[in-house]
Amino acid sequence: MNLQRLASYISLSLPVIFILGLALVIHANPWFSFTGNALSDMGSIRNPVNYYFNGFLMAFAAIAFIAAAGAFRNGLSYIMPLAMVFLFLVGVFPEEYAPHAPAAVLFYVLALADIAIIGLKLGRNGISAGHAWSVLAVLTFALMLYLVKARVFKGLAIPELVGAATILAWFVYIGLLQLRGFKL
Repeated sequence: MNLQRLASYISLSLPVIFILGLALVIHANPWFSFTGNALSDMGSIRNPVNYYFNGFLMAFAAIAFIAAAGAFRNGLSYIMPLAMVFLFLVGVFPEEYAPHAPAAVLFYVLALADIAIIGLKLGRNGISAGHAWSVLAVLTFALMLYLVKARVFKGLAIPELVGAATILAWFVYIGLLQLRGFKL
C-alpha cells in the first residue's frame, strides 16, 4: 500500500479513533461532565490519570498528521498539518501551562480556516460541495464562539466537540476524495 492510500484510509478512520479514544479517556475520568468541563480538564496536572487524555491527544494528533500530510500532497490542505502540530502541543502542555490555550485556539482556527479555504478551492474546481464546506467551517467557528461567549454551558467540552465534529467529518470527506484519486 502506498503512502497516499494509507493517508486516505487514516482520514476515514479518524472519527472512529477519536470516539474510541475519547470513550477510553472518559471511562478513566468518571467525574468528567460534557457540560461542566473542558476536554483538557482530563489532562490537568491535578488529575492523577492525566496521561490518558494527554497521551491520547498526542497519539491522535500524530496519526491525524499523516492524514493531513497526505491531503497536503494532493492539494487538499494548506495548513491542516500545522493545525495537527498545535493539537499535539495541547497534549504536551496541560491546561495549567501558558502554551496550552494558544495551542488549542490555533488548532481550531487553523483547521477550520483550512477547511474554508480548501472548500472554496474545491468549489472553484467544480466540486459543488466545496462551497458548503466553506460555509460549514465558518458557521462552526461562529457557533463555537457563541457557545463560549454566551456561556451556554459551564465548560468548554461541547464547543470543542462541535469543532471536532466538523474537522473529523472533513477528514472523512477528503479521505473519500483521495480514494477516488482526486487531486487539486
